[in-house]
Amino acid sequence: MEDGVVDRIELYGVKDPNISSQLILAKEKGFFDEEGLQVEYRLLPSGTIMPDEVIQAKEKPFAFTQTPVTTLILQDRGLDVKIVAPLADISGTQQVVIREDSGIVTPRDLEGKKIGMAKGAAVYIALQSMAREFGVDLTRVTFVDLLPAQQLEALQRGEVDGIACWEPWTSRAQAIGGKFYFSGSRSAIPGYEEEINWLVDQSVLMVLNENLQQHPDTLKALIRAFKKATDFINENPEEAATILSEPLSADKIELEKILALNKYSMKMDNLFKIGLLSFRELLFQNGIISTMPREKRLYTTEWLEAVDPSLVLITREGGVAEEEENEEFLEIFFEEAGDILEGLEKGILALEKAPGDRNILRNVITAFHTLKGNSGFLGFEKINSLSRHMEETLKAVQKSDGIITQGSITVLFNCLDTLRRLVNDYKTDGTSPLDLTPLLTKINQLVTGSLTETAVSLVHQQEEGIELIRYEEVKLKEAQEKGKKVFRIEIEFAPDWSLHSAGAFMVTRKLSRLGEVIKVNPPLGSNELKRANHFQLILASSASEELIQRRGKVAAVVQAVRISPFVLPPLSETRRVEVLSPGSEPVPSYSVDEEFEISSYTPLTSTPSAKKTLRVDYQLLDEIMNVVGELVIGGATLSQGLSKLNSIFPTGETARLIEQLMKTNMLVRKNLLNLQENIMKVRMMPIDVVFKRFPRLVRDLALKKGKEVKLEITGEHTELDKAILDLIGEPLTKLLRSVIEYGIEPPSVRAQLGKPTTGRVSLNSYHAGNQIIIEISDDGRGTDLVRVKNLAIQHKFFTPEEAENLSISDFFNVFFNRGLVVPESEESSFLFGPGIQSARKVIEELNGTLEVESQLNKGTRFIVKLPLTLAIIQALLLEIGNRVFAIPLSLVVEVLRISTKNIEIIGKQEVFQLRGQVIHLLRPYDILGVPQPKIQNEKLFVVVVRVARDELVGIVTDQPLEKEELVIKSLDTKIVKTDIVSSASKLGDGRVILILDVPALIGKMYNREY
Repeated sequence: MEDGVVDRIELYGVKDPNISSQLILAKEKGFFDEEGLQVEYRLLPSGTIMPDEVIQAKEKPFAFTQTPVTTLILQDRGLDVKIVAPLADISGTQQVVIREDSGIVTPRDLEGKKIGMAKGAAVYIALQSMAREFGVDLTRVTFVDLLPAQQLEALQRGEVDGIACWEPWTSRAQAIGGKFYFSGSRSAIPGYEEEINWLVDQSVLMVLNENLQQHPDTLKALIRAFKKATDFINENPEEAATILSEPLSADKIELEKILALNKYSMKMDNLFKIGLLSFRELLFQNGIISTMPREKRLYTTEWLEAVDPSLVLITREGGVAEEEENEEFLEIFFEEAGDILEGLEKGILALEKAPGDRNILRNVITAFHTLKGNSGFLGFEKINSLSRHMEETLKAVQKSDGIITQGSITVLFNCLDTLRRLVNDYKTDGTSPLDLTPLLTKINQLVTGSLTETAVSLVHQQEEGIELIRYEEVKLKEAQEKGKKVFRIEIEFAPDWSLHSAGAFMVTRKLSRLGEVIKVNPPLGSNELKRANHFQLILASSASEELIQRRGKVAAVVQAVRISPFVLPPLSETRRVEVLSPGSEPVPSYSVDEEFEISSYTPLTSTPSAKKTLRVDYQLLDEIMNVVGELVIGGATLSQGLSKLNSIFPTGETARLIEQLMKTNMLVRKNLLNLQENIMKVRMMPIDVVFKRFPRLVRDLALKKGKEVKLEITGEHTELDKAILDLIGEPLTKLLRSVIEYGIEPPSVRAQLGKPTTGRVSLNSYHAGNQIIIEISDDGRGTDLVRVKNLAIQHKFFTPEEAENLSISDFFNVFFNRGLVVPESEESSFLFGPGIQSARKVIEELNGTLEVESQLNKGTRFIVKLPLTLAIIQALLLEIGNRVFAIPLSLVVEVLRISTKNIEIIGKQEVFQLRGQVIHLLRPYDILGVPQPKIQNEKLFVVVVRVARDELVGIVTDQPLEKEELVIKSLDTKIVKTDIVSSASKLGDGRVILILDVPALIGKMYNREY
């Protein structure tokens, strides 16, 4: 392999479907082979003996599949390993099963008994926690070191009173007379059902750090193979069970049950992180490990993110100081939020096209769930509340097998826009004044039979220091109506417990099994919670105070639990929304007019973190570009000076020294040009950053106008300068708006014209030389040339004679140059409306051009031509009136000499003919304020430039000079007050030249003439 020779990869796993299913399937299904990997695996009898096997092995395996406890233990024993991917979310697999006749009923009955358990098993943590809560002396319990198969035999022979292991061994124990007692997450202890302990119940892929460094490509291939296996096991559980039965020596039906219990996923999210750090502390406090390793030693997201960025939704550890850590959490949250919202937009658009697709619906629900969890972790309450409402509503639709209606899609987009505004508000100010009441009311009305809610507002109430939003008030009121009690619970952290956010999460998770946690104060993940030594929560539950007290007092985390009744403040009057059941009146629909202004949002963008990626302020790149430009100019000046010296000293020692300096200078200039080119590459970004906002825009506009439109996008990976990307979005948006609003006909009109009722709009981009071309085309009404001529004559823009031979393109250019516009009510002439003209103005300010082609009932095509960058241009130098100017080479068609005899006067304008085409002649001396040559030659130098697709203009010049690559320098508008000069540059000899804005120059000339 390219990253090092790896003849054979050995992976260690465990003979356990919860942990090693993906490993076995990747091998048996050939997923490793597809990635070019030669993999052999070894299944050990138990994960508890894996550390010894690894430490004693002369050749360490390439990677392991095990639970995080193995990572911690191996690190504690000096082996440098890291988690690179989660695999399976295992539910309650660390279990205890007792003999029916053992006499064990209460936890204290364990004293004096024998329990078979592999030495160091993770279930011992659960036993210790249980012992603390029930006052059990574990020193009076005999633990017999047995592997799972031996435990079954010992239990059957009556040599032990119970066993502690994982599925499928516990199921087999029950089959031979064992009785389920408790697991790491569930309990059958009388009076103590539900969850009893916090464990990281997750299977992971671990790799030796030296392999991470030496074989990155191999590791990525390995992760891809595991991802294929993960997808396979989720999509084909029955076939997976058949394949796994032989290697695991397990019954196929038994395996199917186990696979159904688990969630096989490779996503690293915040829950994974919280659990891992909490487990690290529990292991340390229980003496399983001697030190607590730092977070960055435990896992890495680098390779998983490189394979699929969507798999990584996890905050990273910040600096040592808490504020620095929080800053990094916030930065990562907002970066991930941009990705989530972007994915939501694509998902909602896809759901609109396929409203019955359950997979798309599930992905949208997952996105809301992730945003809810991440925002809740940081205490962003409004983002959390809105995401939670939307998730619950869509889950209700999912459970009822309902179809997503058009009204639902509209509200989903409304929700998406609101989330964007909330994210921007929290990013800027740390809070948001936005009132969610109207939107939450709409969300409530979308429910189709499985979720009853009332209209919600953010009117705040307060009782004994706990602030409630209206949604929480309503949930409490509903709980009381159902006969549940409402408790106010204060949790005091143990003095030696430092992970307050993780601890609060554990307690909340446990108490949520007894009812509904309505409020946590301070919010989970907030700075206030990190600094607090206690927190409060409101719980609606039917459980007894004694049970709540027991559940809340998590061993090693909580020192005290104080419970009191919560008095609900008087609710202001609310309006209950009737829930529509299937077959009743339809869900109310919402028009796009009710949504936020379409142009008011800009999709959040982010650049996924990747290997060896460094974020750089764009302004810093500009400054570096300026410095490099000055160096390039300095090198050119030095080269000219050395050339002059060489002519003065053609021979001798000085000449040899000059020649050596010239060679050195050439090498320096070459390296500077390479540096300049590389900086330019850093400035380039794919145009998809702009294009990705348009599917939503087109969808909203089409819906608003009652039209059916299909948008086709190609060339979205075409790259151009970020400076242009920041500005080109607005004119492209205006062009698309005009196309949808005026270009595409309504479905009924299209049907009468024999067209498909769905209009087609194409958006394409590609490189052409040193330009980028963006084309927007449609199959709509096009432009009626006869109508345009009549309008031009009617508004006295042209005489009938002037308008007779003009094309659509001619009208387009002349209208713009004269500043003329047609009212938007003239749909057949929308090309000449203010939106199109303002778009063209911005495009030309970017040194680009906008051209148009249009045919009646055939459609319209806009062609936008832009330079790849605004930092460097290819230019033609011109001498005009003893001054040197530059014009962009991309506009130049040709340079020629014409005889003054061939110049004619039409109206007030000089023209000449070139190969049968009439070309306007422009003498720029007066406009530029430079003197005309006193001696008029019979022949003039003319630079022919293209200002539109079919329009050419000839600029008279004293003489054309050479072609140059110019580094553009912006002009201070306070010093240079003109609109015919776009920028400036410096030549190699130190002279400063002005770069002319050719379209502005020609436009000003027309204004003078007319």
